[in-house]
Amino acid sequence: MHKMVAGLGYRYLTRHVAVNDGAAVTGQSVTDYYAATGNPPGCWLGHGLDALGRIDHRIRPGSRLDEGELAAVFRDGCDPVTGDPIGRHLKVAGYDLTFTVPKSASVLWALSDEPTRRAVEAAHGAAVAQALGFVEQSVLRTRVGAGGARQIRTRGMVAAGFDHWDSRAGDPNLHTHVVVANRVQGIDGVWRSVDGTTIHAAAVAVSELYDALLSDEVVRRLPVSWSWRQRGESRNPALEIDGLNDELLAAFSSRSRTIGAAQEQWAIDHLARTGRSPSRVETTQAREHLTRATRPRKVVRSLRELMTEWANRARALTGREPQDLAAVALAGGYGRVLHAHDVGPQIREQIVAIAVADASTRRSVWSTWNLAASVLRASADLPMASPKDRFHLTDQLLAQASDGCIRLDVPDPERPVRRGQERYTTAELLGAEALLLAAATPTGTRRQHLPLNPVAAEHLAGLDDDQADAVADVLASLTVLDVLVGPAGAGKTTTLAALAHAWQASRGGEVIALAPSATAAHVLGTALRVRAETTAKWLHESVGPGALARTQAQATPGFSGGNPLAIRDRVERLSEEQDRWRLHPGALLLLDEASLADTRTLAHLTGQVEAVAGAKILLVGDPAQRGAIGAGGAFAMLVNRGPTAQLRTLRRFTQPWEARAVLALRHGSTSVIDTYAEHRRLHAGTYDELVEQVAQAATAALGVGERVLAQAVDSATVSDLNQRIHLLLQDVGLVGANAVTLADHLSAGVGDRVVSRRNDRRLTYGDDRWVRNGTLWTVAAVRPDGSLDVTDPDGARALLPAAYVTRHVELGYATTTARSQGVTADVTHNLIGPGTAREDLYVAMSRGRAANHLYVAVDGPGTECLPGEQVGDPMEILTTVLKTTRLETSATDTWDQHHPDRPLVVPLPPRPSQPTHAIPTPATTPAPQVLSR
Repeated sequence: MHKMVAGLGYRYLTRHVAVNDGAAVTGQSVTDYYAATGNPPGCWLGHGLDALGRIDHRIRPGSRLDEGELAAVFRDGCDPVTGDPIGRHLKVAGYDLTFTVPKSASVLWALSDEPTRRAVEAAHGAAVAQALGFVEQSVLRTRVGAGGARQIRTRGMVAAGFDHWDSRAGDPNLHTHVVVANRVQGIDGVWRSVDGTTIHAAAVAVSELYDALLSDEVVRRLPVSWSWRQRGESRNPALEIDGLNDELLAAFSSRSRTIGAAQEQWAIDHLARTGRSPSRVETTQAREHLTRATRPRKVVRSLRELMTEWANRARALTGREPQDLAAVALAGGYGRVLHAHDVGPQIREQIVAIAVADASTRRSVWSTWNLAASVLRASADLPMASPKDRFHLTDQLLAQASDGCIRLDVPDPERPVRRGQERYTTAELLGAEALLLAAATPTGTRRQHLPLNPVAAEHLAGLDDDQADAVADVLASLTVLDVLVGPAGAGKTTTLAALAHAWQASRGGEVIALAPSATAAHVLGTALRVRAETTAKWLHESVGPGALARTQAQATPGFSGGNPLAIRDRVERLSEEQDRWRLHPGALLLLDEASLADTRTLAHLTGQVEAVAGAKILLVGDPAQRGAIGAGGAFAMLVNRGPTAQLRTLRRFTQPWEARAVLALRHGSTSVIDTYAEHRRLHAGTYDELVEQVAQAATAALGVGERVLAQAVDSATVSDLNQRIHLLLQDVGLVGANAVTLADHLSAGVGDRVVSRRNDRRLTYGDDRWVRNGTLWTVAAVRPDGSLDVTDPDGARALLPAAYVTRHVELGYATTTARSQGVTADVTHNLIGPGTAREDLYVAMSRGRAANHLYVAVDGPGTECLPGEQVGDPMEILTTVLKTTRLETSATDTWDQHHPDRPLVVPLPPRPSQPTHAIPTPATTPAPQVLSR
């Protein structure tokens, strides 16, 4: 979903009308349909149109859009017929809901004969119409009462719909934009704005609903079958049509990266034209133009031209005729479709279990919308006989799934929650949080603290007061679990080094450090002079597949024909290896960046520690930084409930004012905006302007040997920054022209900085080193086969094979804030825009010792079809960022917010030896059926 402001977004709508993009009209012939230039014209949609116009002049759903009518609704907020106002002036003009056909269905549509194309289009149109009907009935709301305390239903949406054939890169991409006006008439007859919060909350569920409805419609029209396909790590599987292989789909999923090629051709042309090579100034000016000129734009072509191009591309790739390729997908036969009552109890139980597990893996607390999305995702591959059957089955599954959850909020007739925003969790997650709280709480009559051991006290010398106090607090604590909180730059590593040495000296136990990435673990282990592993590796080897494999190998050591001595040696080696991944009495387990660890991970580690006499786990981090990707909030829960050891002084920054500013950012103080502006650290402009400024600044810093880090929140911006910096370094001769294509589809040459993105312990180099995820390398040589000779930050040389380079190596000048947490640089240049959260800003602006610069884009890079939009001035954007946080609240804290006088009683789960799964538990109250039509 894309929010559209009253500005460039509105002008985007009018372009489709003003330039007559697509002249298809009702009743036109098939020949004219395919020969018409551009996409079909837009049309009006929604039952809210019934409230516009006069009796003798109405705007009907399906009628062609008129530029004047669009201007009246989306720009002026007026009835397009009468001119009467429909609500007050609003900054947000509307919401763009985009319904995109899965890639396999788009490719089938592009390569098939005309009847098949029409069938796919009809299926898409029907699914969009059904999804929009659901949006009108169950999502679209407005608010009334003091402070908008109560939601009411509306009389339907006023929307503009646009069908598009292709992507910016010219790939088949059948999709429809439905721009819902931010003006609705409530059931009381008053025009107001849409409750955007509910639209945002329901967006994923609506998307999953469309996908399920589309697969149903296609199956009912064509002899095809659907199945799930993996799309790589950290991505949801995709439901795709069988018979169209991944290689073919990838060929029609190009994301063009052509700035480098365009620049090289420009330089050749310049030399031929002038007889000399371009100067640096000329090259810089040309590249600023090429950056914009080579960004894929919507090229207006007829559908016939597109179909011809796609057919030729398919022939070139496969050597087969397009319709022969499509015929493979159409050979599935017309399978049996299901009515809701055909789905039996066992299948329903399986779907519900998958859905609840999916919801609880993604977050600790979820809404009805979240659960509905999971239910739809889990049941999408069941072909339903009708939309009614799909809705009916989903409602039943959703009710059953919600019955397997625990509702955390309290129904209040006086202040009802927003539609679909009821809050749920599971007993399993509550039990994991209870385990953590119990481990952090002294039990029985034991004293809470021991006196500090004199031997340990010797290792506190040289620490500042807050560091020494923190170490002493941990050493003296009697709890199994302790928490150390330190803001970014507070000297946590120095504190942990002193703690590790003091623990070993006074307790004699082993200290093991865990970190979120292999590179971070290596740095931490070196600094603390202790063993360090990634959290994922520790769990894999201690209680996961690694431990299971060793246990099975010990049980069946291979007696058949084996040498008894060799068998004994093998069993002993397996036992020694298993012992290496087991905690021993008196051990101290340090978990760095604990805010990034999800609740289950924290519970597993704590359970292991509790099972060992005298062992302790210390969670180290900052709850104001980014949280866990999965179900999180537990670290912040422990911090808020205390007690915790605290570091108070920031030591990283060379400028005292910047240390104070970072603390202000941490707490969301908007007054800090002026502070950064006064010290000339704040820059503003358009997205394209700031990409250039950040790249220029980073290149200059690299040229003088500074350790510089460019950062952004999203990977697309990171890719733009990496590409631009690479080209600028080529300009000044710091990067060679001989290049290889990396996993991010960018080029790297000699002198480039690249980063490895996957651990591979088989790729060894130097003195017992191996290639780690997150290691920065400098390219020393590009070999003919595409492999890279690289050096790490210590100067050790390694060889990265071509297969690894193309799959797991990226340019390393810029990174996302998700990956930079825990990194320290000399200088940072940070590009943010609308939609950034405070924790991302805080992480970004606390990485650099000497200087941290902030670049605020007043527009965005745009979407596949929509341009970037002006959304406000930099100060407004920054103020919104500082007020926005996406940090998760734990299930226990959510319960306490809604039940302050009713303590939660949850039985502690068994101490885990391996990851547990969701345990269905009766809900305290039934969930609403949000899909009811």
